[in-house]
Amino acid sequence: MKLALIVVGSGLAVFAAACGGGGGMSSDGGTDAGSDVSPSDGMALDAPAETGDDASDGGNSLLGFQPSNVTVADVTKHKTQAKDETVSSSCTIKTDNTSPGGDCFMSDMVAVKQPDGTIVNLAVVKSLNVEANGVMRVTGPVPLVIVSLTDVTISGLIDAHSADLDTGPGGAPPATSNMTGPGKGGGVAGSASALVGGGGGSYCGAGGKGGGATTSGMAYGTSEDRPLMGGSAGGGGGVGSGAGGGAVQIVAGGTITTQTGSAITVGGQGGPIGGLAADQNAGGGGSGGAILLEATSVTLAGVLAANGGGGGGDYATGGGADATADAKPAKGGAAGSDDAAGGDGSAAATIDGADGKTGAMLNAGGGGGAAGRIRINTSNGMASMTGTLSPGGATACTSVGTVRTLAQGP
Repeated sequence: MKLALIVVGSGLAVFAAACGGGGGMSSDGGTDAGSDVSPSDGMALDAPAETGDDASDGGNSLLGFQPSNVTVADVTKHKTQAKDETVSSSCTIKTDNTSPGGDCFMSDMVAVKQPDGTIVNLAVVKSLNVEANGVMRVTGPVPLVIVSLTDVTISGLIDAHSADLDTGPGGAPPATSNMTGPGKGGGVAGSASALVGGGGGSYCGAGGKGGGATTSGMAYGTSEDRPLMGGSAGGGGGVGSGAGGGAVQIVAGGTITTQTGSAITVGGQGGPIGGLAADQNAGGGGSGGAILLEATSVTLAGVLAANGGGGGGDYATGGGADATADAKPAKGGAAGSDDAAGGDGSAAATIDGADGKTGAMLNAGGGGGAAGRIRINTSNGMASMTGTLSPGGATACTSVGTVRTLAQGP
């Protein structure tokens, strides 16, 4: 049996490959079936390449393995335009269903379809180096896949979390007033006629229930992050909810290295405040999104964070906090004279959002957002880890496995 070896600080943990269910960091060969997301039709997409040496030999000379979610043909088509990319300051990437943009890369970035028919934006680079002062801010309606033909080194920040008016790539947008949150795990709606706050968005974990509510949104997705999907929004309170976190996949034909002080974050947005009038309940926080890393080898000394946003609280004390690039929970909004407190978002070993609160003569608080998913695939099913994972490596929301074979497809 192949073993996945994970080194965390001075401790050592060994995980068996191809295990079935159960908690903890799983390791498997990457054969889970995709989800049932409906295909997107009628969009102008970059057509896959059908010819060329790398396409005809299955791409063996390109990466040496099959990247998840995108075809070797799509990567091959854009390899001649791939550049060595260095990010040394702040830049932006705006994903889009047809015409992605931004100022981070000179290399091609195009819209392509995943095997289930949903859309991602694909950037093919020769190499990627995010320097210590580099900040890549990624937003937009569809997930982002970066494929480096050689190595990836991250010393700075890849920021794909959701914030006010700025949803991470592929994250579900905020709910409107007292409506169910968008996304497959959207939070339960708050009430306009009772003391029930909006629930937190679910993903790998369950979103916290809104104050006064009895149910949560549905967990979804696979441990492999196939297909690549963003997080879900919280349920709407009187003024809406927090958006779900984004989804980012980074593939390297060589190595992926994240340095101490670096971070990749796909956190959910905090839920908005309650109101002054009766039944103006607070909104739920968005769930964390998805991070997928695939390379011949992966060495992580930085932070990978897919945390949920905090649930909304009192009108005067502010809404729930957005998720941050660490293992600390985003705080729910505090209680006040008009509205109860919101629940904290997920972080570290806690994959579920906390429930919103209630109080005498108070509108209800919003539920905290749940954890998203982190997946690491390497050639031998091992990754060296001295950094921070949130959700933690002992949870079902973070897993390690082997890269896919060419015969398996994306």
